[in-house]
Amino acid sequence: MGFEKFMLEHYEEISYYILKLTGDKNLAKDLTQETYAKVLEVRKNQNIAVKKAYLYKIAQNLVIDKTRRDKILPQTTYEEDEHSIPEKERPESIVSSEFREEKLKECIKNLSTQNKKAFVLYYYKGYTRKEIAKIMNISTNAVEKNISRAILKIKEQIKKDF
Repeated sequence: MGFEKFMLEHYEEISYYILKLTGDKNLAKDLTQETYAKVLEVRKNQNIAVKKAYLYKIAQNLVIDKTRRDKILPQTTYEEDEHSIPEKERPESIVSSEFREEKLKECIKNLSTQNKKAFVLYYYKGYTRKEIAKIMNISTNAVEKNISRAILKIKEQIKKDF
């Protein structure tokens, strides 16, 4: 799917997100247009992997910049955590988190059988190294090496991709 088509499909969603941040329909329209212009400008020089998260991040940054520049939103004295969306529930965080999870799964698939098994049993299933040694019929030292190699290979893959 072309990036421009992707952006059109998410126009209303981004516009609504900006409206919720600003509370001003006209400003939301203006900042949505500015978001799309900025994304198209920046995209010429970059390959954007997580398109939706990127759209949300640009929109959020433009709202923050506009707020600072024009001081349009009054300073409040309430506790922000009580009145805002928690970080893990924000759209850009959800999309980014989903992308990281998919990337990790892809990296795990590329591990050797032994490394993959030890890593999954330890990090996803919650087994101890001793329990994994019994399951895999290897020493705890070998389990440790398999887990360490898996982590190292995953880190290398992620660095290479980013």
